[in-house]
Amino acid sequence: MSIEDATNGYIRAIEASQKISGIFNIASGNYTVGEVGDLVKMAIEEQLGIRVHLTIHHKTDFGNYKVSIEKAENVLSCHAKHNVKAIVKDLIEHMDKFQDWDNPQYYNIDTLKLLSANISLRSLAEVAR
Repeated sequence: MSIEDATNGYIRAIEASQKISGIFNIASGNYTVGEVGDLVKMAIEEQLGIRVHLTIHHKTDFGNYKVSIEKAENVLSCHAKHNVKAIVKDLIEHMDKFQDWDNPQYYNIDTLKLLSANISLRSLAEVAR
């Protein structure tokens, strides 16, 4: 899902009547991890004209990633506009803006570890007072 679609979903939820509640799934489609990999591969090959090789590890995944977006569409009038191909195209078009690929801000796990460490340090400082 694109950041624009996710943001639109949040805005629709915030602006909705307070009488509306519940869980709303917002997605641009139902894909397995493998399907997303294939779609990204095809988009990169098409956009950049380079061949991408995927290494497939056949691991059992017991998760069910199927979601229904009907409630978000019908109640919030929230419709995703960007598919995987469009998202990859946008990333490629703006790739020059993100040259420091090792920057922790681009990695959720690294960023969460830094935040966790900072929170722990603050907690220790408060206890020491």
